[in-house]
Amino acid sequence: MIGMNWILTVLLVLLSGFSSAGMDFSEDLFQGIKGVGLEVAPISVRSNRLDLDQSRLREYAYQRLDELQVEVMSSSELDKIPGRPFLEVGVHIARAQGPSHVYSVTLKLREMAMLERPKDTKVSMALSTWERESIGVANRPEAILQTVDRMIRLFSEEYHKTNEKE
Repeated sequence: MIGMNWILTVLLVLLSGFSSAGMDFSEDLFQGIKGVGLEVAPISVRSNRLDLDQSRLREYAYQRLDELQVEVMSSSELDKIPGRPFLEVGVHIARAQGPSHVYSVTLKLREMAMLERPKDTKVSMALSTWERESIGVANRPEAILQTVDRMIRLFSEEYHKTNEKE
């Protein structure tokens, strides 16, 4: 029991330096993006004690983006936009000890890109052009949603900072 607490504590201390890790990006990546699609990956939950599902997370993310004036576009609207930019939200939850859960939240701006290949081969795939990840401990779903909120606000700030110049 004490060994598990010690391992969990060491793990959290090591990960705390990466609690809001993100890749470097250029502000130009947001330039010209008038809105984004929204995709919420199925939640990976290794516990039955937290009541957080994909539809609740999607509704929450959509509401926050709307409040922060980031236009969320439908699939048909995205078809008309080069790169089809969309935000992808991912949540992974694992039970730790007692009521506590370790979780990670990722928020990625993904866009379709054509990869160069020899001859007439064309490869198209969604690539991350902006990404943030946060790791934490929670014993209720609202704490995880607060992390999602913080990451969406960060995306919104960086998105608006670039696009207000236009």
